Amino acid sequence: MIFNNPSGSSSVFEGFTGFYGNSSAATAIITNTAAEVAGIDSGQTYFTNTARAGSATVICNGANVSGAGGGTCFFTGNSTADNAILTAMGGANGGAGGLIQFDDSTTADSARVVLSGNGTLNISFHALGPLTLGSLEGDGGEVTLGGKSLVVGSNDFDTVFGGQIQEHGSVTKTGTGTLTLSGANTYTGATVVSAGALKAANRSGSATGTGALNVNAGTLAGKGTISGAVTIGTGSGSGAFLAPAAGTNVQAMLTIQSALTFNADATYAYTFRAKRNRAKTDQVIASGVMINSGAMIALSGQTQGRLTTGLTLTLISNTSANPISGTFSDLPDGAIVTVNGNHLQASYSGGDGNDLTLTVVP
Repeated sequence: MIFNNPSGSSSVFEGFTGFYGNSSAATAIITNTAAEVAGIDSGQTYFTNTARAGSATVICNGANVSGAGGGTCFFTGNSTADNAILTAMGGANGGAGGLIQFDDSTTADSARVVLSGNGTLNISFHALGPLTLGSLEGDGGEVTLGGKSLVVGSNDFDTVFGGQIQEHGSVTKTGTGTLTLSGANTYTGATVVSAGALKAANRSGSATGTGALNVNAGTLAGKGTISGAVTIGTGSGSGAFLAPAAGTNVQAMLTIQSALTFNADATYAYTFRAKRNRAKTDQVIASGVMINSGAMIALSGQTQGRLTTGLTLTLISNTSANPISGTFSDLPDGAIVTVNGNHLQASYSGGDGNDLTLTVVP
């Protein structure tokens, strides 16, 4: 079945729907139903040649029967997802989830991809460099990279993705929005932040897989865990930030299980609140820390009254046996900063001997 311009149409299919040539789905609402028994085809939608999804909504339902397939949406040839909303729902009782797949030289432009349950986005067969999505969101689902590169954020939305990005491949955050990763991701390639913010909010595993994380511009935030080495800034870029509490008024602790490097164009944005002998602080935990010349720290503290002498705030907890290499340009070792009349002295050998701390002094 071919729709050249089904503007405003709404349909439910258990068969096959194809968009060919220069056709467009425009503002159609298409629901691909799941198979009701194992071995029977589910609803399928194909965009091929130079077809466009326009601003359509395509929903791929998950199956509720063991062994049954979920609804599918395929982009092949030189087709594009435009500004569509593409949803892959999860299955139940052993049934497969919905599937959204980009093959060949397809593009996703500013499309939203929403996953839940065991719904899947598969870019394993994509052949045209990185695949750029408008946004990725959902409380579950799987993204299968298959050795390919995924770029997320071109529509500038703030989204949360709680599923799993898996297999070898890389992920790049672009656009002005915030992408929050709350799942345990297992992909093995690099992660790059080129704009906006990437927030780690996972409770297990690693928010950014096992590879290195490079914040070339934009912000790394959150209170999750990152397993790979983290580098903030390029050394000559427009500026990059490590700010655990970015976007919230609550202090956060970010755990990096490998080394942390601040380059010359990097800024560590650190916040704290303190009253007498108590404090709530941001904190970064890392296994080895290098601070290159030119890197800066931005301290933002709220205090109530006079703080107790000897109260110590930990800015960076270095779990490596090696000392921190270098200092922030605006916070040399031994420097004293004043916050609301309270004096705090910096030490790069504080804590257990190799942490960055601020201690209240008379």
